[in-house]
Amino acid sequence: MRVIAGISKGRKLKVPKGPDIRPITGNIKEALFNTIGPYLEGKTFLDLFAGSGAVGIEALSRLAEKAVFVELDPQAVAVLQENLEACQLSSKARIIRGDVFCVVDQLVREKASFDFVYVDPPFRKVAYFPKIMASLAALLNQEGIAIIRSPKSLEMPDEVTGLTRFKMSVYGDSVLSYYQQAD
Repeated sequence: MRVIAGISKGRKLKVPKGPDIRPITGNIKEALFNTIGPYLEGKTFLDLFAGSGAVGIEALSRLAEKAVFVELDPQAVAVLQENLEACQLSSKARIIRGDVFCVVDQLVREKASFDFVYVDPPFRKVAYFPKIMASLAALLNQEGIAIIRSPKSLEMPDEVTGLTRFKMSVYGDSVLSYYQQAD
């Protein structure tokens, strides 16, 4: 896996191993960044269930101002740190090792907000999807966008807790759903 574009274009990224690690494929990542890439410069990015950090690193490479990565698995956190260092992006990144739901609650209490929130929970843990969706609106800036990668077999809602889905794209067994604040 490589960084597609930007200041770290072409850098190879390591991928951690594990039953819940499903690295984003190149075509899904390319489609995602074709949609949000033009709007990233100077923006803040939150990568939940970050794994290798490939999505947040791509955002930083495309001139996002800062990215926060949240990951529980210690091996994945070590790989993520190595990837950030290899891409020379560590100074723009914050890694939080912990349970995503606890960290999200902490970020909401801190009144942290982001321009983009990318969520990619383990597909086999379908109960994670509604649980994390309930908190997303509180993490987004007024014009912010949340993107959720989910299994095609899971029906994602058109509206949830202050957010409305405005775009959905299917890639094999994965779906990217894009949400923004409801009017």
